[in-house]
This record gives sequence, structure tokens and C-alpha cells, in this order.
Amino acid sequence: MRVQNFQEQQERMAFILLGNMSWTTIYIVGKTDFREDVRKRLEHSNQRYMPGFINSSSGEMTHDLYWLDGRTDLRAFKEAIGGKLVWKHRLRFYSTLEEFLKSQQEKEANELSEREREMIAEMQSVH
Repeated sequence: MRVQNFQEQQERMAFILLGNMSWTTIYIVGKTDFREDVRKRLEHSNQRYMPGFINSSSGEMTHDLYWLDGRTDLRAFKEAIGGKLVWKHRLRFYSTLEEFLKSQQEKEANELSEREREMIAEMQSVH
């Protein structure tokens, strides 16, 4: 009976501590699908984080969302992920929704349509 009370007390304390923590939202964007690699690295780190989810309208999942403990700075988070992964997937980090959405809009504006790609291929084949 005493052990059960202790466990309940521990669970209540954990809930209170987590509920009172300030969380910072970090959006990650990459050139290739980095989600599994980043998740594995974070699991083996001492970072306090919660994974999030962002629905992709284009079907390409080259972005992710994490909430970091408010005491964690972005540099420490990046170090936990590792420079090799940041470079491999060309990861970019955004701390506001506005910055993240702007990066997505710029990406869509810079992509060529299928017709534009066909026209480029035709021009290249002429030479």
C-alpha cells in the first residue's frame, strides 16, 4: 500500500513539474526525410523534449516539430542532433510558426512545375 502511494505521489509530482515547465516550439525543415535519424539521436541524449506533428499538404515529410524544455537553448538541441545529421539533411531550425510558414511558401515558390521541367528538357535536347 505504501509503495502505491509513493508511486502516485511521484506521478503527481511529475505531472506538476511538466505542467509548470515552459516549452519552446522548434520547427525543423530538411532537404531529405530526417525524422527517424533525429528521433534516434534525441532518444539517446539528455535533452528534455516532446515530439510534435505537422501535417504535410504536399505529401513530402521534410519537416517536423518539437517542444523543448524552456531551459534548453537551440545550440544544445542542435548539438544533441549532431552536426553530421544537420549537414546530411541540410536541416534548418525555426522558432516561430511565422518563420516556418514563410520557409514553406518560399520552397513552394521556388519549385518548378512539371510543364516547366519539360520545357527545360526540350531546350537542353535541342543543343
